[in-house]
Order: sequence, then structure tokens, then C-alpha cells
Amino acid sequence: MNTSHTTLSMTLNECPKPLHRAGQRAYEIVSRVLREHGATYTGGCTTFYSPKSWKERREKYGLESVLIVVYDGGDVSRAFRMDDEDYALWETMAAALEAGGLYAEECTSWYSAIYER
Repeated sequence: MNTSHTTLSMTLNECPKPLHRAGQRAYEIVSRVLREHGATYTGGCTTFYSPKSWKERREKYGLESVLIVVYDGGDVSRAFRMDDEDYALWETMAAALEAGGLYAEECTSWYSAIYER
């Protein structure tokens, strides 16, 4: 996947509002790891959603999470989907979230939810 895209619509969006402290912590960790590993190409989708926004979309999974991470068609999936076979990035993300008292759960093949431990 080409990660050289630089248009705003193709890169990580700002921290969604409203988020509780754990959601803000999750956003900071996830966005930092993705940037450090050049995995910020989103394929054009909005990457981060608050649980409130997710409920308003009438989605089924991740409704009790602290943050939703969408990666439909982008490099962001490498950090959350083992099927993408970037095991080093997947492990780095899991360890960073763990250090922050959080964990990721893949909800479907196109998004994950971040929860507090």
C-alpha cells in the first residue's frame, strides 16, 4: 500500500469529540504508533470515532468502547488486523495500548474498538 498520500482526507483525522479521558489516551497512543510506523493512509475514510458518534451511526459493535478506529481501505488496518500480516506493527500497537491500560478488539474486517482494561 502506498503511504505517500498527503491530502487531509487521506490521513488521520483529529481526535473526535466528546471523548472521556481513556478515549483521549487511546487516540494519542494509536495516532502516535501509526505515525511512527508510516501507517497513516486511510483510504479516504474517517479513522477515529467517539462511541457517541458510533452509536449515532447505528453501528452494532464497539458501542461500549472508549474509541473506534476505522481502517476500511487504508494502511491503518496493518496495526489492528493480523490478516494484513504486519505482525511487528500489530504487536507494537498491542503493547502500546497495554502500557496505557487499553486493548483493541477487532469488530469487523474494517474497524476495531479500543477498550479500557
